[in-house]
Amino acid sequence: MHHTQSGRLVSLAAATALLTVPLVLATPDPASALAGSPETGNSYTFTAKLAIGDEFRSCTGTLINAQWVLTASSCFADDPAAGYTIAAGKPKWKTTATVGRTDLATTTGQVREVVELVPRTDRDLVLAKLATPVRGITPLRVGSTSPAVNDQLKGAGYGRTKDTWVPGRLHAGDFTVNQVDTNRLQIDGTPVCKGDTGAPVFREKNGVLELAAVATASWQGGCLGTSETRTGAVATRVDDLGTWVRQSTASTLTPWRLQMVTVAGKDLYHSVRDSNWDWTAFGAVEQAAGGIGDVEQAAEAGISGTNTVLALGADGVVYETKRNPNGAWVPFRPLTSELGSLAGLKKISVTSMGSTLGLVGIGGGRVYHSVRDASGKWIKWGDVSAAAGNLTNPTDITITKVGDATHVGVVANSNKAYHVVRDSLGNWGSWGEITKITGAPTSVSAVAFSGTGADDLQAVLVEPNGGLRHVARLSNGNWTAFGDLAGPVLGTGPVTAVSAATVDNEFHTAIIRNGTIKHTVRHVDGTWEPADTPPGAPADPTSLGITASRN
Repeated sequence: MHHTQSGRLVSLAAATALLTVPLVLATPDPASALAGSPETGNSYTFTAKLAIGDEFRSCTGTLINAQWVLTASSCFADDPAAGYTIAAGKPKWKTTATVGRTDLATTTGQVREVVELVPRTDRDLVLAKLATPVRGITPLRVGSTSPAVNDQLKGAGYGRTKDTWVPGRLHAGDFTVNQVDTNRLQIDGTPVCKGDTGAPVFREKNGVLELAAVATASWQGGCLGTSETRTGAVATRVDDLGTWVRQSTASTLTPWRLQMVTVAGKDLYHSVRDSNWDWTAFGAVEQAAGGIGDVEQAAEAGISGTNTVLALGADGVVYETKRNPNGAWVPFRPLTSELGSLAGLKKISVTSMGSTLGLVGIGGGRVYHSVRDASGKWIKWGDVSAAAGNLTNPTDITITKVGDATHVGVVANSNKAYHVVRDSLGNWGSWGEITKITGAPTSVSAVAFSGTGADDLQAVLVEPNGGLRHVARLSNGNWTAFGDLAGPVLGTGPVTAVSAATVDNEFHTAIIRNGTIKHTVRHVDGTWEPADTPPGAPADPTSLGITASRN
């Protein structure tokens, strides 16, 4: 970072080579590009290059959710050296954000215009709203705990390096925290240069990257055009701003939410993902809805903003609770008196049927079904195996609504996948074997269904070796070709649970792989989002369920 004549750090809100300004300033200089190693792959694609005005100022930012970038407010100040106070609203100069383009000579990534600024008044920080959401790039979530002295952090930026005035690549480097102040961090390590103002300073926590701060000023030692040797820098903290970020970005939310429950350590936890792609912290459901002992598995479904969670206890009893739109939980109640006793119950799945719910379960080597009517009353378990045909040793089950019908999937007969339809009159068809379809996996350990559009069924099949296959059954009854979801989208390794849901007509699936929850979205055009990991998930989850809700 650049050293001024007054001995202060230099602001990093840099002009380009076409319009440079002297750095003999009496106030901190905004930061520039990190003089670290160039990124050659797809690392840190959440980093945004900001072009402010007609390329007269260049900064760096971070995509923190689908439609918002976090950066330094000094990037938008008339004179960054004189302070970072700026007006909220439309930027004074036309600004574009290029996200996901680590090599600026390519056309990868996406370009969006910045249409609104929401600045802080107590620190050099601003939220920049993009004209439309970004797809195909995983945001960097804002962390919630402060770094400590000697913590190791990383950074990424498009600023000047030791030998390049206007770099064509994203550069990354390492930092050590030297001091933690109320609103900022003192860091040292890789030189931070002009063009790096607003650059993400991040860390890995529980295997997930999170944003700790943004670069705002530096000595610029080691940067082209300066003889300064000091490499220390200042980064503005963001770990205490989670509430401000959520409130300030709420204008881009829709009524749709994804709800998730997961079991870990025999306890039940819940989180919500909003349409900005932000997850809430996982809460302990039994603390809010009452203890029911050890939980083996859980499933959920939403009706008109109210989320019903069904928990299968270690005692073989199905318990029901509801999460109201205001976030309040209704106490758990056992359903044995309504459903009836089912010996050996080991798996359940539930789906919304409009104003009613459909429930399926595996018990005693057979498949059963129940319905909760609009008044909230469940009917007794009905024997699906008696109506659709018996399957040997069923081990996994899923249910969803498709049009006016109910579709059920089961893994049975030594890892084969089956499908059956219950029509709107309550009549069951016969089991059809999915694993006999051309291109299907020959062996399946788990399956998850969800309906999309008017009459299409989406399915994810888990192979015993951890493979993941996606297929759709169209309204005419034909199955599409199978696609691979493992390496390309959701990684590799053992999968112990899978769930699926449709949120605002987009197909979501979540898995537990290697003890970590992974989630992805399939858009209407058939493209998939990169996998994201809900932050703060409980350790070693064993089962999960997801559903849509609409406020």
